[in-house]
Parts: sequence; structure tokens; C-alpha cells
Amino acid sequence: MAVRTPSHSDRNPAARGIDRQNVLKGRRVVVADDSASQRRRLCEIFEALGMIVIGEAANGLEALAIVEKTRPDLIALDVIMPVMHGVETLGYIREANNLAYVIYVSAMGNLEALMEVKAAGGYAPDAIFSKKDSAETFLEVLTSVFLGEEDTSRSPQSKSAEEAGSTSGGRAVS
Repeated sequence: MAVRTPSHSDRNPAARGIDRQNVLKGRRVVVADDSASQRRRLCEIFEALGMIVIGEAANGLEALAIVEKTRPDLIALDVIMPVMHGVETLGYIREANNLAYVIYVSAMGNLEALMEVKAAGGYAPDAIFSKKDSAETFLEVLTSVFLGEEDTSRSPQSKSAEEAGSTSGGRAVS
């Protein structure tokens, strides 16, 4: 259940003329997750979307070192990691004026609650995904992120979960 945070279209104003089918192709990604199997799954999803995984990290500190050297277009962060968690890592990324898009990929049950915590005093990611989200959900939401769109199309699964009154996320935030 992906949650989309407010648009940062000023980072990519020319993106509106790009073909939606190819907007993610060639985008450079860094993946940070303490679970090797989850990193592998995320890498497979990003590569299937035509993105290029340029670095993998097991914690936020490793991610910062990779980001500094590689300047990716997208950084995918697990929220809970050893050494430095994703929320703290995002703060350092933003304080360094890095313009990469940053997403959280979390196993936490209530992603909306996480967004509220971040809105109360800190940096918000460009989108939040559940570790259970499909490649199609990543495609839809990331395309909207890179195009700077305010609203996000969600997969039918996310929409039905929301309609069923789920409290585990899935609501687009604009």
C-alpha cells in the first residue's frame, strides 16, 4: 500500500513531456535494507522497471557513503535498520541538499502513522511503500513521483484495501 507524499515537481519540471512508459528507464537507484533478501527483491523490482541499481547498503550509514559517491536519482530506504535507521538517513540526505527522490520501503503496519510522525517535525520521503507492494504499484507511484504529479494512481489491491476500511496504509497523500 503505497503512500504518496507532496510533490517536488520543482526538481524535474521538464518531466511532464516524457512518455509515461519510459520515465523510469535508466534512473539510478541505491537500495538500503538490512535484510539481504529484501534488498534482492527490491533490486529485482527496480531492474524490471528499467532502472539501474548502482549501490546496495545494509544500513543508513553505508547508504550515505554510496549516495555521496554515486549521486543517484532515487534512494530506497528501509525504515528500521541497524547503525542508522531510514528516517535519520533521510535527514542527512536532505541536509546535504541532495535532490534525489527518497522513498521508504517498510514492513511497518501503519504507514500513515509514520507519515504523520514525519510531518510533525522532520523530512518526509517522496513516497512510502509496504514491503508487500507489487512491482505494478512501484511502477505507478514512482512514475508519478518522477513526473511531479500531485495524485497517485494505486493498484486495484490498494484501492480495495482502502475501500474496505484498512488502516494499514494505501491512501494517497497530496
